[in-house]
Amino acid sequence: MYIYELLAQSERIDIQFIQLDKTLREMAAVLCKHNIGSLLVINDQEDLIGILSERDLVRAVNNFPRDVADRLISEIMTRSVITCCGDDDVVETLDVMNRNGIRHIPVVENKRPIAVLSIREFDFVCKSLQTIARTDELTGLPNRRHFMESLESELSRYGRFQSPFCVAMFDIDKFKPINDTYGHNAGDQVLRALAQILTGELRAYDTVGRLGGEEFGIIFPNTVLTGAIKACDHVANAFRAGKVVTDKGLIRFTVSFGVTEVDSEVPDCTTILKQADKYLYEAKAAGRDRTVAGPLVTSTIETAGSPKEPLSVIQT
Repeated sequence: MYIYELLAQSERIDIQFIQLDKTLREMAAVLCKHNIGSLLVINDQEDLIGILSERDLVRAVNNFPRDVADRLISEIMTRSVITCCGDDDVVETLDVMNRNGIRHIPVVENKRPIAVLSIREFDFVCKSLQTIARTDELTGLPNRRHFMESLESELSRYGRFQSPFCVAMFDIDKFKPINDTYGHNAGDQVLRALAQILTGELRAYDTVGRLGGEEFGIIFPNTVLTGAIKACDHVANAFRAGKVVTDKGLIRFTVSFGVTEVDSEVPDCTTILKQADKYLYEAKAAGRDRTVAGPLVTSTIETAGSPKEPLSVIQT
């Protein structure tokens, strides 16, 4: 993202000037009148020669406690002004501001200031960019990167406190025929509907992410295997009961789950996902619309069902 894009999004980019022969009392009056945090200092030729901020005002109060209000701008202003231009990168500009300890930066065009941006505006944009980078654009769910970060965090917490947790992988049964029959736009609508159902049915502290295509993952913190199976059962029933209204008509769909519980022998996140994916493959091979779940290496527990029947747990 570039500075000119940030300017287009900013609610206020107005710029206020003050001259060298003005006093701090006059400076404070301008700041209060316009509810801003900085002023640009110009000379008689309207050249930019300095900048004044609330921080400079505080420093002046400390240095001139008796007659601070009547001190001249020239006595306290910052003369070394760091500027940016519209083609500068937002993140790089924020890095410059942080390294130099400044909270306001003038934007110049043809050597003339056209706006002053505060660090708050940069922080907001950077947080928004981070959110975008961690979010799947189609569904609004966390993307694979965000999901893996959450899994790393949960695994680290397990290492400290031994709190049980489970990981599920699932995908939409026969999703390719949905795309082939109804079109990719309808397929996208199914994915968005799935995301809405997940958001409504899972606990607030569960993490669900789109790992790619029609494949998704769920992290169930503080949950043993039987609890994760019940949660997947609940979600699967919601999918069966739901229907997606598209331009091509109503679409119903089911999903298959593979679930595993983390134990003390888990070396890394990749191993966890591979085990959950193995159970997901078994669920597909067993007829779809079901959950296959178990520990990382030993025996599995399978829950079998159909759109007309509730899932039940069967020991194998």
